[in-house]
Amino acid sequence: MSLRILGGNFRGRLLKSPKTKLTRPTLAVLRKAVFDILHHQIDDALFLDLFAGSGAMGIEALSRGASHVTFVDNSPLAIRCLKENIQLLHLEKQSSILLCSYKQALKQLRKKEIQFDVAYIDPPYELSLKTTILQETFALFDNSCLIKPDGIVFIEETTHSQFELTSFALVNVRKFSGTLLQQYQKKSTY
Repeated sequence: MSLRILGGNFRGRLLKSPKTKLTRPTLAVLRKAVFDILHHQIDDALFLDLFAGSGAMGIEALSRGASHVTFVDNSPLAIRCLKENIQLLHLEKQSSILLCSYKQALKQLRKKEIQFDVAYIDPPYELSLKTTILQETFALFDNSCLIKPDGIVFIEETTHSQFELTSFALVNVRKFSGTLLQQYQKKSTY
């Protein structure tokens, strides 16, 4: 399956997608909505693409002006495809790729004291329905400085999860063909 970049410097370019049932590309209408929301906040942003798959969200961020994207996925097949997409567009210098679990990645990033302007969390639907993966991920964000003050976190899932958060506020929930997009913003002070 091929994906098309929707906007920015690489608009119209095709990306490869891994041929596996565990990786599900984000709908074009959903990607468009995210970057319409981020229109004024994407320039020079540090972007985290968690559960990256093909990397379509992060590559779209780079295409639209983000300065750097950290891609995380634990699937060697997805990472292989992601690397091909990065090389195809010559984005190696603006990209970091971590082949590991989301927990390992977030621990590594915390140790390096990296702070992101935007994070996109899109775990495999089957995994997020069977586990507390989103709750665990958000707890790691909530109890760290991984997201800058006023930074934005998007979550893509099939059902609305409720999180007990101290440093984030729910901004919006939108529905796209059975997929929910939740938008959270880190509070300036907490």
